[in-house]
Amino acid sequence: MIHVASIAKRYEHWMAKYGRVYKENDEKVMRFNIFKENGEFIESFNSAGTRPYKLGINEFADMRNEEFRASRNGYKRSSHKNSSKATSFKYENVTTLPSSEIERSSVAAVEGIHQLKTDKLISLFEQELVDCDTKDNEGCDGGSALLKAVANQLVSAAIDASGSAFQFYK
Repeated sequence: MIHVASIAKRYEHWMAKYGRVYKENDEKVMRFNIFKENGEFIESFNSAGTRPYKLGINEFADMRNEEFRASRNGYKRSSHKNSSKATSFKYENVTTLPSSEIERSSVAAVEGIHQLKTDKLISLFEQELVDCDTKDNEGCDGGSALLKAVANQLVSAAIDASGSAFQFYK
């Protein structure tokens, strides 16, 4: 546990480093308490040693995780389940519109690669890719498919950036 006096000094240095100025003292006190809680979370996370990466104090250290998510995560999952089916356009004739956002990402990438290689746009289903892949893929348990893909073509990926570990990732 860090002493309040030393964390207050760290907080003042942090404020100077990131140019934080609060109009009201109440807000400064509230942000200090958040900073302190986040520091304790980071210290606990790092000392547990259960992850191959570390967290650190950064420009988001005075923000609650909800504030961080609201300010940094621009992607919002559609509230309309069928909204993507209502529009059938082609983005520069490279890929078809995915029918279900993140889940169709890899299929859209394969469709795009096929379009670039053959100049023919096709529409695939996830199961079609699994059914057609019969050689040395090691199923869902690994292999070097991603390494091979990155070396040869575009790759689509998504990560969940909403957690506190991502907020303070070093």
